[in-house]
Amino acid sequence: MFKAVSTHPSAEPKDIRWFYDQYAPMLLGYINGILQDHQKSEDHLVVILTSFIKDVVILQEKSKLNIWLELRQYAQSKLTLFTAKDHQLKPNPSLNKGRLDLLDDLQKRIFCAIYYHGKSISYLAATIGCDESEIRNQLKLSIDKMRRKSGN
Repeated sequence: MFKAVSTHPSAEPKDIRWFYDQYAPMLLGYINGILQDHQKSEDHLVVILTSFIKDVVILQEKSKLNIWLELRQYAQSKLTLFTAKDHQLKPNPSLNKGRLDLLDDLQKRIFCAIYYHGKSISYLAATIGCDESEIRNQLKLSIDKMRRKSGN
């Protein structure tokens, strides 16, 4: 058991020990699927569980499914910020088809991240630091520019 769990006294049913017993295996699998590094996954598991206990108020009447969904969503938001720092979303020069030069830097970054790197709009919004509507708008503009250039 992790140090954070073993040093935390058991005060109520929904303390860190309870969360660890109930959700650590599922959450570790989820985190490991994203990070692909077992040691980093375990480190993030401890951070996410301890911060979830402090940041999120759990009502007694919530079901286990609701708690798991909240915990997973919380972990996803924490991991989005972590993975955004590790991965740059720059265009891959080998994938340049000749029309990317029509786009400005932001449009090129968004287009390449979505179509070549498979990133989601919500991920890009968190990474770039703007609204999802702005990401969608820039993506639409970039597609329209390339479409006009090709005569479609």
